[in-house]
Amino acid sequence: MTTLTDALQALAAHCQQAATTSALTFHRGVEREALRVEHSEGRISHKPHPKSLGSALTHSSITTDYSESLMEFITGVHPSVEGVIQELEDIHNLVNHELFKQDECLWPASMPCYLNGNDDVPIAYYGESNTGKLKRAYREGLSNRYGRIMQCIAGMHYNFSFDKDFWSFLEHHKGKSNLSNSEKQAFQSDNYFALIRNFRRSSWMLSLLFGASPAIDESFLPKKPDSLNELEENTWFGPKATSLRMSDLGYQNKAQADLYVCYNEVDTYISTIKKALRTPYQRYQDIGVKVDGQYRQLNSNLLQIENEYYSDIRPKRVTQPGEHPSAALHARGVEYIEVRIMDLDPSSPIGMQSSTLYFIDVFLLYCMLRGDEHLGSAECSQLRIMQQEIASHGRDLDMDFDFGQGPTKLRTKAEDMLNSLTEVAKFLSSKTGNPAYKNAVEVQREKLSDVSKLPSAQLLELSKAQQGYQNAMLALSKEQQAKWMSCPLSAELTSEFAQKAERSLHDQAAIEAADEVDFDAFLVDYLTPQ
Repeated sequence: MTTLTDALQALAAHCQQAATTSALTFHRGVEREALRVEHSEGRISHKPHPKSLGSALTHSSITTDYSESLMEFITGVHPSVEGVIQELEDIHNLVNHELFKQDECLWPASMPCYLNGNDDVPIAYYGESNTGKLKRAYREGLSNRYGRIMQCIAGMHYNFSFDKDFWSFLEHHKGKSNLSNSEKQAFQSDNYFALIRNFRRSSWMLSLLFGASPAIDESFLPKKPDSLNELEENTWFGPKATSLRMSDLGYQNKAQADLYVCYNEVDTYISTIKKALRTPYQRYQDIGVKVDGQYRQLNSNLLQIENEYYSDIRPKRVTQPGEHPSAALHARGVEYIEVRIMDLDPSSPIGMQSSTLYFIDVFLLYCMLRGDEHLGSAECSQLRIMQQEIASHGRDLDMDFDFGQGPTKLRTKAEDMLNSLTEVAKFLSSKTGNPAYKNAVEVQREKLSDVSKLPSAQLLELSKAQQGYQNAMLALSKEQQAKWMSCPLSAELTSEFAQKAERSLHDQAAIEAADEVDFDAFLVDYLTPQ
């Protein structure tokens, strides 16, 4: 069996023989979510998406997620971490200047601000096209199935792919030569799925090191669970939690709890998702689909659409207009993966540190090269339990967790993994001449020596100092916006985003004008299996 060290040595030999390190060029982009809140008290905004920022339906960089007030910033694909960070900074600078004009700012944390019940959360509006109505009806379904408050949780999604030269290396390393185009596509998909399986075995490490949601405003839940303590009269927290967002208190979905999605082959993954799209669910049937002329959900099945399936990582392929994600995967294979486990970093005005992105790069290469063993249903179940336990208790490094081979101290397991990640990081830094990979892992090692450096611990300390989570995060959001306001917008950046906004509004109008059937007929066609 090939070890991680063997694989790195083979990759080094490939780079030397090719006289290039292009196999170590990673392509990445980021999606960052953030709530718009009122500047005065930090309540969720009820104002529409700013027209000055364009159409949420068609803008390439600035859109909305579940709520009209839950903004989403999307970067392009970059061959460097610095490129991603620069684009995110440009977007945040522009948006903060626009929000300042309407007395609003961006909430810096993953768990939402104070919310006065479900009706306090405005569902996103995308215009009157059939496509816009589809997005709206899907969100109505999420509201009726899970409640709107849960949908206000924000995160950072990391989209990642390997360079084509890496695939040349991996084909040779695994003894696959002279592959046809279809065989190359299958090989690439199979190995992305191997990465996903190893990610699911190891993703607890990301919750431990980067989890930044140990506390919630009391309005997030109807009553305090026994697992949480009271920090102030308006704040509940997990005494040893790292990421309540990724615990069973976060993205709750009891209907999906028993849904076993297989990540062993592309075809079985697709068939499992499609089965959920066809499986009626009694509680959703009780809600009704179209009642008194209004859509309450797209259908009454276990999943309305494929994206309703919650996962900490997804295989992805850019879709064509009207194409379902699974159809794109089936036709053209996995193109990249989307890491969805990451909490926002409240201490960063863009929700993340560059060192974090470098660490994820190291982590994903580790997941790709550490083996390709399949996942069984029992292991999947154990991983889900263990991941949630670490999200809830991960700051207790001396606690025993079952990683599948019996109880092991979290500190021991984390140190062992960091040793492997250090090996990968040193390799990348050595071969690329970029010390950021090695430095990123060393920053994380310090957290195991001093848990007060964990983002979860720092957020709790801030909440204590400010007499509660709401006060602490509002103060932070105002402080971050003040820094953006001290950064003047260049004429070039202002012009670029004004043109993007105008073009997006024109594109939305064109989509609305092009509709030829009513929404009922459009929906039937859209939900027809592909």
